Amino acid sequence: MAITNGIYSALSGATAATRRFDNSASNVANLESVAAPRGSTETTDAEGNSLFRPQRSIDSTTTTGGVRSSQQLVDPVSVQRYDPDAPDADADGLVNRPNVSIEREVVDQIAAQKQFEANLATIRTADELFESTLDILG
Repeated sequence: MAITNGIYSALSGATAATRRFDNSASNVANLESVAAPRGSTETTDAEGNSLFRPQRSIDSTTTTGGVRSSQQLVDPVSVQRYDPDAPDADADGLVNRPNVSIEREVVDQIAAQKQFEANLATIRTADELFESTLDILG
């Protein structure tokens, strides 16, 4: 039925928006975390602490008409900054921090919110159509 297909597509879009927002929030929350060195595949530092690797959400359509969200590592995963007082600074005072742009993350979060709202409006409209159909048939 066309109404249920619309609801499925909207639900998958809302789920993708939620994942996109969650991913962006994680990037912002870890803005000052220790990151893996550029070009490295390391996941922990010498003491066994996790290294943060920022990601981007990539949405793609599915064959059934929905949306699938996947995560892709930001390339490069880190940038070096001068911070000689940081505990993880090297001999030159450089530290690896996640390659995260707060401006881009704000834009991603606004886009994810609008994406979620649009899909929620589609679900509401499909629900109203379904109720109207039941009223006509009843």
